[in-house]
Amino acid sequence: MNTLEIIAGKYNLDLTQRSPIEIPNVGRNGLAVLFNELDFKVGVEVGTEQGLYAEVLCKSNPDALLYCIDPWKHYTGYRDHVNQEKLDNFYEITKERVAKYNCRLMREFSLDAVTTFGSGSIDFVYIDGNHELPFVMNDLIEWSKCVKIGGIVAGHDYRENKSLDTHNHVIHAVNAYTGAYRISPWFLLGTKAIVPGQARDRPRSWMWVKR
Repeated sequence: MNTLEIIAGKYNLDLTQRSPIEIPNVGRNGLAVLFNELDFKVGVEVGTEQGLYAEVLCKSNPDALLYCIDPWKHYTGYRDHVNQEKLDNFYEITKERVAKYNCRLMREFSLDAVTTFGSGSIDFVYIDGNHELPFVMNDLIEWSKCVKIGGIVAGHDYRENKSLDTHNHVIHAVNAYTGAYRISPWFLLGTKAIVPGQARDRPRSWMWVKR
């Protein structure tokens, strides 16, 4: 079976539904497990911060090599963290957190780091960097090229903006990209409604299979 067939069978999905197709009772920890079940061996996380999800990816995929891409540097247009000392501390925390795993930290900007990866050279990418529109779009465009056919392009924070001054444009970028390139099906992890007893990250993750 190919990747899409495996996903449809694992989660009992009707792939003829209109995208995005919700996958109930699954969060991004479950996505990390899926990568292992698909026997993915090389992955990239764009935007690592303190290494919390990097550690999840490494634990779930002990035989895989994970590249963590993050400049850990304040720059114009990065509104989440403005204190360089804080970011340096995040880098040290991440180094310690993933030290025992097969994980390589690349302290570079995303669009610089992507040039070192060839077309189709990775099994998956999880995009969780700067959430403003130009950054998300560039990450989608450039990192998708690096994912192999049958690999997975995924990311974090697919959520609606609650205020006019928000700087999270993930939902706009993902909708535009999947629409422009006619990507179907694609998926959201967890249902929009929070169901008691079901796994569901508050900021949901999204994904699709590279075809």
